[in-house]
Amino acid sequence: MTVVTPAGAEPGRADRARTRVVTVTPAPSIDRVYVVDALRTGSVNRAHRIEVDIGGNGVNLARDLRAAGNDVVAVVPLDLESVVDLVDDASLFRVVPVAHRPRVNTVIVGSDGVTTNVNQAATPLTAPEWRSLRAAAAQEVRRLRPDWVVVGGTVPAGAASLDPGPWADLAGAGGGRLCLDSPGAVVAGWIERGVVPDLVSPNLAELEDATGRRIGTMGDVLDAAARLIDRGVGAVLVSLGARGAVLVDGDDIRWARTPPALVVNTTGAGDAALAGLVSRWNGDRDGAAAERALTDAVRWGRAAVSRMAPTIAPDEVDCVRVAIDAPPRSLRVD
Repeated sequence: MTVVTPAGAEPGRADRARTRVVTVTPAPSIDRVYVVDALRTGSVNRAHRIEVDIGGNGVNLARDLRAAGNDVVAVVPLDLESVVDLVDDASLFRVVPVAHRPRVNTVIVGSDGVTTNVNQAATPLTAPEWRSLRAAAAQEVRRLRPDWVVVGGTVPAGAASLDPGPWADLAGAGGGRLCLDSPGAVVAGWIERGVVPDLVSPNLAELEDATGRRIGTMGDVLDAAARLIDRGVGAVLVSLGARGAVLVDGDDIRWARTPPALVVNTTGAGDAALAGLVSRWNGDRDGAAAERALTDAVRWGRAAVSRMAPTIAPDEVDCVRVAIDAPPRSLRVD
């Protein structure tokens, strides 16, 4: 049966405390967004607007949570001198100094909302830099006692020293849960090494990479998510783009979607959806709480695609109708 959350009604919101979150982004970036009328390959394109920000999954997530009022800190390895003019909220960051400049990701957004990304490969971290990153994260966990430790974004190539064990231990030591918001290959690698996160949040391509399964229908999505659950992952949030999102939380499966949005820029939409999910949900097996969290997730993701800025203002998120029910296995999602 379909459950519809009416516009203007958000059950239990007043009673839900904000979570505390520590994010770790091993490969932050400088995101350069070029807005063009239309992208024409093989010819000169002129941008009529350019936005430049510090990015990366964990950074984007932390910004959205800070805007919502969550107690959050983003632990990042950065050459601070090269990005100091881009740090708009120094209190958000715990910076681990490194010698190299951050990678540059180029985002080209057309007037039709089509987004093209060209992401630079991440510079590997040295063994001492990895140790410093872990030490800084551990200190923030001890200080904040977070509900979630989120390791986000890509992992620098050849970074065998990113042993997942210490990150799982770090979350547990703080009494919180571990979320891995990274490419599917990283998720698969962690699971193969015996570390199973409490939450992962792939899009369709990342879910394919994490499970080695071709995904064309909702049934394929559910089977792939169930495979991760069977291997010990606590919950799986799958972003489906315009079709909303699916949350598989143990044996509970919920599909949420909103009315269509005017798409301006899809970059960061998955981060916004994850922020909405964890902003007031600590991962407990409470069906009503999970449903409310999923409602926030799809609303925040919808708000993100309709804005150019990398950070959404949750107080400005449209309180649109959210339909939640069991997903039809035959629905095409590719």
